[in-house]
Parts: sequence; structure tokens; C-alpha cells
Amino acid sequence: MAVAATKDVNTELAFWKRVPDQMVEVDFTKARPEECMAVIKGLDEKHPVQIQDIRGREANFTLEQNGFQYVWHDMPEIDNAADPDCIKSTIIPQTEELVRQLTGATRTVTFTHRVRCFSADEAMLADNRAPAHSVHSDFTAVGALRFLESVMTGAEADRLLTNGRVLAINVWRPLKTIQRDPLAVCDWATVDWQQDRIANRLVLPGGWNELGKYAFHPGQQWYYLGGQQPQEALIFTQFDSQAISAGGKTVPHTAFMHPDSVDGPARESIEIKMFAFL
Repeated sequence: MAVAATKDVNTELAFWKRVPDQMVEVDFTKARPEECMAVIKGLDEKHPVQIQDIRGREANFTLEQNGFQYVWHDMPEIDNAADPDCIKSTIIPQTEELVRQLTGATRTVTFTHRVRCFSADEAMLADNRAPAHSVHSDFTAVGALRFLESVMTGAEADRLLTNGRVLAINVWRPLKTIQRDPLAVCDWATVDWQQDRIANRLVLPGGWNELGKYAFHPGQQWYYLGGQQPQEALIFTQFDSQAISAGGKTVPHTAFMHPDSVDGPARESIEIKMFAFL
């Protein structure tokens, strides 16, 4: 199997500026979407970062220790990811089984998936199908608990949290060998979440969600897998109920510009997000 040569990348990532109280609320019910997005983009600031290629030492990084893990998972059906029926009937169930095997979960509940296939996309909100070039996590711990209650009933969510461990997991893989806009993840063990994390609460007509944004500090360690292939699934934590006192293990991640492929074809990838109950 031929893979790309190992190559660390020096590039810039879009972090957020540090703000008072580490909280920014954006109310989409009181302003136009483009105005809200301008507020969000206005907080971006770029910092130079080295992103290390872990090709050949993937086994050194685990979900428990670092918040992310690369797993070889051959799924021929991934070639049919353009077919919504195939995603629902085959790709999601096989991905859930992979997460159960990796984590020891007894139950998994997928709550969303997204195929990204554009280099840019006018839809800047939930349906955006272009790579997200900003350092973020899908939830804060508060946001994950809030979202869990929307997926399960409140009583059931309380029971699951009381009697066991709940993880929010993102399983990300390319549909073709990655060239342009690879995905980078930050080792959670190197995140000073109390200082770096900024809660971004989005108030929407149907309620609110709270994402994680992150300010830069030089101790953060960033990684990617050079030449990542469809069989190489990246699994990373977006919430861990066992780690709430340590920030919830909401691993920061972002697409980034690889200098060798800035003009390459648009990245094609699929991400599947689920709760896993241990």
C-alpha cells in the first residue's frame, strides 16, 4: 500500500481572539444570518502553527490519552457515500459498530452526518459542505449536555449520565485520499481549556447550541495523518461525561491549507457524529 511521505506542515490556523468571560453569544433571532456570521468571523485571528504528521506512529495516540485515534477500518461501501440510503443502511451502522468496539460502548446513537465535497460553500451554517477552516469543537461540555437532552428525553439523559459514561464522538474519514484541506486535531493533553476555550452560544429559532472556540497558545500540539485514505478513520472526542471537571475533552480541530495542494481538487469527506453510552 503506497502512502504519502511523512511531512510536518508549517501553516496558519484561524483561532479566536481572547474575550472577556470566555463567552460569546450570537442571537440569530435578532439579526440577519450574514450579520451574525460577520460577528463570528470578526473574532478570527491567525497564528503560525506546526502540524505534525503522525504517519508511522499512529499507535502512539489514543482516544483515552489524547482525545483522538486513527483506526484502520476497511469499508467498501464508503464508495457509495453519495447515496443517502447507503449512508443510512450501511455506513452509519458499520461506523457505530466500530465505535462500540473501540470504546466498549453498549449503545450508540448517531445524531448527524455530513458529506463535504465543496472547496467553498455559500451555506455558512449547519448545511455547509465545505471544509471548516477555524479551530473549534462541536460542543462545549454545557452544549453537549444540552444537546443530549434534545436527542434523548430529559429523564433518560439524566439516567444515562448518572449510571454510566457518555461520549460524543466524531468519526471522520476522506472519501478519496486526502490532498487538499486535511483535518488537524489538537492533542487534548496540551490544551489549557480553562484559558483557551471560548464558549460560542448560538441562539436559534428552535433553541440554542453551544460550540467551542479556542484561543491560541504555543503549547498546543497539532497533528494530522499525511495522505489519509478512506480506510483510515479518524475518531475523536467531542464530549466525555467522565471528564467534565477537565473541560469535557472537547477536542479542537480544523481543516488547514497544505502548501503542496492548495490548488488541488476539493476535499471529499464524511463525518458521522454520535453519542456512545458506556
